[in-house]
Amino acid sequence: MRFFFAIVGMLALAQCATGADDRFQVGASPRSFVIIGVAETSANTSAEYDVLWRKLRPDGAFEPVDGDTAFEARTNARDTLRVRSIPGEFTLREVEPGSYALDSVFAVIRDQRVNYIANGVILGPERPAFDIAPGEAIYLGIWQADLEDSAAVVRAWRLSEEDLRLVARAQEQIAGAVRMRATHTVSAPCTPQRLNNLSRRQVC
Repeated sequence: MRFFFAIVGMLALAQCATGADDRFQVGASPRSFVIIGVAETSANTSAEYDVLWRKLRPDGAFEPVDGDTAFEARTNARDTLRVRSIPGEFTLREVEPGSYALDSVFAVIRDQRVNYIANGVILGPERPAFDIAPGEAIYLGIWQADLEDSAAVVRAWRLSEEDLRLVARAQEQIAGAVRMRATHTVSAPCTPQRLNNLSRRQVC
């Protein structure tokens, strides 16, 4: 019996020794990692919100929308993180390093068989933005989404060290310290257009 447990213990140790840690490694990864929360206002909780952030080119214009140059923070999504005692849902995304700016907000209100939509393109050109370096993991706080005059809007709402501590403890995708990062304002031109031929969503 002792021999059996010894073998089991050796196999467990071997697995630990060879098992690769596939989490984002702060300070070592060539990419970057973003955590952002989105909370609905109490007046408009029926809508599902989608907040689009896009990478900026060196000249300040938006890069094209694709998987490497944009990310979305959503509500009512399966892959968001919810933390007890903190409002909203948290999106965790690995991204390319660089500068990102807020492009637009999109809301869908489902009413039986009919979907009502609300676009919220930020015409700007002034808009919230943030910079992120290779190997960095940052927390952008909680943003509050709402509907105003049939348009979807979002605003920076809460950036708290205590929220960051609880979110960092609850997540399992990052190995290392997450830094709190406040957004700043940049000027990025916007010419509203449909995201694609199949979507009613407008983006810059």
